[in-house]
Amino acid sequence: MTRLLLAVWCAAWQLTGFAQGYPTRPVELVAPTGAGGGSDLVARTVAEIVAKEKLLPQKIYVQNRAGGGGAIGLTYVAGKRGDPYVFTQSAITVVSVPIRTGLDVGLDKFTPLGAIGLDLNSLAVAEGSPYRTLKDFLDAARARPKTISVGITFPGGSAHGLMHKLQKAAGVQFNLVSFKSGTESVTAVMGGHIQATAENLGEVMGQVEAKKLRLLGVPSVKRLAGLPNVPTLKEQGFDIHAGGLRGFVAPAGIPADAAKVLETMLARVYKSSAWRDYMARNMYEEVYMNADELGKWLASQQVEMTQFLTEMGLALKK
Repeated sequence: MTRLLLAVWCAAWQLTGFAQGYPTRPVELVAPTGAGGGSDLVARTVAEIVAKEKLLPQKIYVQNRAGGGGAIGLTYVAGKRGDPYVFTQSAITVVSVPIRTGLDVGLDKFTPLGAIGLDLNSLAVAEGSPYRTLKDFLDAARARPKTISVGITFPGGSAHGLMHKLQKAAGVQFNLVSFKSGTESVTAVMGGHIQATAENLGEVMGQVEAKKLRLLGVPSVKRLAGLPNVPTLKEQGFDIHAGGLRGFVAPAGIPADAAKVLETMLARVYKSSAWRDYMARNMYEEVYMNADELGKWLASQQVEMTQFLTEMGLALKK
């Protein structure tokens, strides 16, 4: 009995010590896209806010692990089971990657931590494009099926979801071109290699403000205060709401105390003035989810994502 009590006491002491001391070394935040992509920008902004406001006793450093439509980054994090010193900025890809690739990186391989905003997608063309309106763009797509090229970051992502919904609703077919990051997609539009990009507003706004890109519409619930002259897709006849949820997950099996520390850190990031400014600059919709809410949201997306990828011919056939 004495040995049993001693073992219980030691276990409790170790858990308490973990909670008080974690993290004792830098924490890796994986960006599953290339430099300049939406996930990369979010990860680096979060790391900067954590450092500036001393939200953790150790720094967060960002590591890009791009490729495979998010599969490389997710596989890396999933392989770190029980390790609280790595997490990733990812949400819907946690659902889409296993459906699309068959990789064993499903929800059971991750610990949800929380979500801190919805990065709305967009539909943008070069400033000199002949397509002045969404109607012009869709008319051209109807006249020349599969010849109008639109950039997306990866299959199964929010940009892909936006274009899939628009194709179905408008009865058109685009040539969807995948890029490693939103930056590459935007650059391709400006270089005349593709006709449009469906990437997140945060990735196109710099070029919109520089008058190198022009927005044909945004899939927001209502017109955005920062873009009063840009109509929503709903106004133009397409009730589509699309964006990338900026969620975070860690490997499965990490200590509960460590997960709580990271969840609390993200909540404090969301409430910070620096993050509020970032959301405003990048036209985010203000969405917050705690760990439990994010976990339930991810689980709810399974059926819809399976249907979506199946319709696109991208679900791995078993």
